[in-house]
Amino acid sequence: MKQSLRSPVLSSFSGFLDFSKKIMLAAGLAMGPATSAPAQSLGAHVHGQAALEVAVDGGTVQLNLYTPLDNLVGFEHAPRTPEEHRAVRTMAAKLHQGDTLFVFTPAARCRLESSHLQSAALSPELLAAVPPSGKNQGANSGQRKGEASKPASSLPSPPHADEARSAHEDHEPHGELEAAWVFHCSAPQALQEFDVELFRAFSGLRRLDVAMAGPRKQSSLRLTPQSTRVRWR
Repeated sequence: MKQSLRSPVLSSFSGFLDFSKKIMLAAGLAMGPATSAPAQSLGAHVHGQAALEVAVDGGTVQLNLYTPLDNLVGFEHAPRTPEEHRAVRTMAAKLHQGDTLFVFTPAARCRLESSHLQSAALSPELLAAVPPSGKNQGANSGQRKGEASKPASSLPSPPHADEARSAHEDHEPHGELEAAWVFHCSAPQALQEFDVELFRAFSGLRRLDVAMAGPRKQSSLRLTPQSTRVRWR
């Protein structure tokens, strides 16, 4: 059973899941009762579209991306050719460079602490971060080769979320990917906005529905290649 990459940062916002459901409904993605937004947003499986959750808790910012694989590599199955293997490794390398995908207010001094990728269609080895030495060691230095990428700490998925994901994987042939990034900002009081460079990195992505939760408010917006900035203030 696949484990969600949602961390305690997101889980700490009690109303975040209901809020995310409203966002996905507004985006035209049908939501079933007692299922999480990520499971159903992936279930809709609209090429060119993806969902991004953003949570701010003190100096910690977590972002969770849910997207069809087609948006990232142009196919949705396990790689079958050398070219497809290279495409997946290139995709993973880009996604692990989260500090190039999300550019925060410079004065906030945000740095990437961790990145994690998972997909039922792709092996953990293909999704692991590759250090300069060229040896797959995973996103964390202590991770053994071939070990699935996991968050440093995790909470149980929301009720019925695992069942929804399992049913989706059993009956839905399309492939998806879930990515999570955690940033630490030394001066969070200066954090006002960030630019999302996912569209520049992946030309197959055309729309990103964003749900944000923070200490002051919750909000939503839609990003496109022409509109890539997220603002809090």
